[in-house]
Formats: sequence, C-alpha cells, structure tokens
Amino acid sequence: MTMKELLKGMSDAFNPNYWAEKMGNKTGAYDKAHNSKLANWSRNLTGWKWWAWQIVGGLIFVAIAEFILNLLGLSMLPWRW
Repeated sequence: MTMKELLKGMSDAFNPNYWAEKMGNKTGAYDKAHNSKLANWSRNLTGWKWWAWQIVGGLIFVAIAEFILNLLGLSMLPWRW
C-alpha cells in the first residue's frame, strides 16, 4: 500500500460525502429518488411553472429547515426569526 492510498483511505473514513454515496448506492436510494413520481413531475415542468416550483419549493424547504434548526438552537440565516 502506497502513502497515497493510505491518505486517500483516511480521507474517505472521515468524509461524510463518501459514506452518504456508499450508502445511497448500496441501498438503491439514489435510483428510487431519481425514478420517483415527484422527480418525474418536476422534470416535465416548463416556463413559469418550473420557476414557481423552484422558488416556492425552495422557500418552503428553507423555512422548515430553519424551524428545525431553531429548535436545536442553531440558524442557517444571518438573522433570527
């Protein structure tokens, strides 16, 4: 084993993205998400419907994530609600 392989293995051991990708591929979660009804529906949106989905869906996600983080005493926004 070379030093480069050893360092790469240590890097992977502490990298959350490495483990998330490994679990996603092993469980088939990526394939399920890619082939879901919501994903297929959103890929077929065009024009103003696509923009509305992106903006409204994004705002709802940020609001819910911020609410959950506030329960933990954290915030992802530079101001507090």
